[in-house]
Amino acid sequence: MGMADLFSSSFITIDIGFRYMKIVQVKKGRNDLLSVLNYGIGDTPKGCIKNGAIKDSDAVVSEINRVIKDHNINAKDAKIVMSGTNIVSRVIMIDYVPESEADKMIWQEIKDTIPIDLAANRIDYKILGTITVNGQKKIKVFVTVVLKQIVDNYIELLNSLRLKPLAVDIPSNSVSKFFQLDIDIGDNNGAKRHRKPKHNNNTYIVFDLGSETTIINILKDNSPEFNRVILKGSSRIDAEIFKDLTMQPNEMQKAELYKKRYGISDTAVAGTEYTCSQAAKRVMDSIIKDIKLCIDFYLSRCGGEHPSKIFLIGGGSQMKGIQEYFEDHLELPAYRINVAKIKGIEFNGNLDTDRLNYLVNALGVAL
Repeated sequence: MGMADLFSSSFITIDIGFRYMKIVQVKKGRNDLLSVLNYGIGDTPKGCIKNGAIKDSDAVVSEINRVIKDHNINAKDAKIVMSGTNIVSRVIMIDYVPESEADKMIWQEIKDTIPIDLAANRIDYKILGTITVNGQKKIKVFVTVVLKQIVDNYIELLNSLRLKPLAVDIPSNSVSKFFQLDIDIGDNNGAKRHRKPKHNNNTYIVFDLGSETTIINILKDNSPEFNRVILKGSSRIDAEIFKDLTMQPNEMQKAELYKKRYGISDTAVAGTEYTCSQAAKRVMDSIIKDIKLCIDFYLSRCGGEHPSKIFLIGGGSQMKGIQEYFEDHLELPAYRINVAKIKGIEFNGNLDTDRLNYLVNALGVAL
């Protein structure tokens, strides 16, 4: 285990999800080693995040301050990750031109194909490489668009917390930076390791399984190629369990506990476990249908190559049977990130590393 540079300064990273907010204090040391000094996970106040924007800043500030105090987080500089529901991402193609002419062509294609107010939005692009389409050489470009007002919204939040803003990032970018680390998935991480991969490449899918959304990130050579947000998450399983078990109005939390306890099971045949498992399957079947449509779109319309494996992050990745479910339905090996060995990050010895699946965005923005 490496030793952090004692003279480097620490900073805070914040990732605000629909259900949980993650606050991490990190320090960058020699050889870009990222030391996690402390972290805390708090509850996002209900209704505070809508369409990516923070609607109740006071409630969010109060909860973040509570987590900071409870976990002895004391840095004064901060980076933050925006909520992903109001971020537009597209893959566009332009005819191949010399590098000196590409920028002008790309901006013209953005104006022609993405119906947005250019003055009101922050637009970034990354050239992914060249591809041949119907015998014609094209330049492939990944474009992200976010309202400047939302970016300002997050900067104002950091100012309200009396933190110095260092960066505001988007989830697809923070995820891709995290996966540029040296990740050892080991020999026993996959749910069905006997299955030989169908595709031999460095393209893979990262599914962020949240409570209200399922975010699809497809990366090639650790760079973002495709991103979509499905407005369905694991809280729908809670609602289905609640309904199927005819629970009382005050028992929604109990439904969530049943989801975590039983997950998706192929062996349950009767009783509460069977009812809960069937509820989880119905919701996941709906989500996987949307996922397959997104993958098909990526392959057919974005010039993508078929991914070779799956990584699962977010709170939903802890659900019992979820690895097996994804492997069965997408026929790709699936891995939960919290049991992988990751070079380039070290945790203080007293910290719980089993919750790494919650911290991917917060750690990615730090890199």
